[in-house]
Amino acid sequence: MSWHLLVTPLYVAAADGGLEWAAAAESAFGLPDEPPAPHELPTVEQVLAAFREAGCHGVRWFQIAGHDATSDLPGCPDPATCASVGGLDLGEVSVGVDGAGGDEPVKLDQAVTDIGFRKPSGRGVLAATVALASQTGPLLVFGDSGEHVFVVSPGDDPTHLGQHWPW
Repeated sequence: MSWHLLVTPLYVAAADGGLEWAAAAESAFGLPDEPPAPHELPTVEQVLAAFREAGCHGVRWFQIAGHDATSDLPGCPDPATCASVGGLDLGEVSVGVDGAGGDEPVKLDQAVTDIGFRKPSGRGVLAATVALASQTGPLLVFGDSGEHVFVVSPGDDPTHLGQHWPW
């Protein structure tokens, strides 16, 4: 079975009518009454750095122009037991960037509008999202079914979030 979690800055989702959609989900956590003010989008480099700083690992499903090994996302240290020991696996990670499409390589300084995780550990996505939100502002997380939506904001307590995290 394949499943995805998607993450996008909350103000981007709000600009596209996403707050109304999110409010109608089966379960919603942390949705604000008012959309946040727009701010600078994270770059590909910032996204990967936040994931590494959070101790996450996964498989990068996008190419980086002029590949720089220091920007790599580490692979899983022990695939056989990772899930059973609560590892921080992000699964297959993809990014949506302004001005790039499909299989086109992205540049480290390009702005990221959304991040996709295919077959991730829920615990890994929570850790990655908390780390990224501290740098970029509130993030909207939702699954491919759309039944759960979750907002992670800068300064949120990961332990508190974990008590409500549906994945």
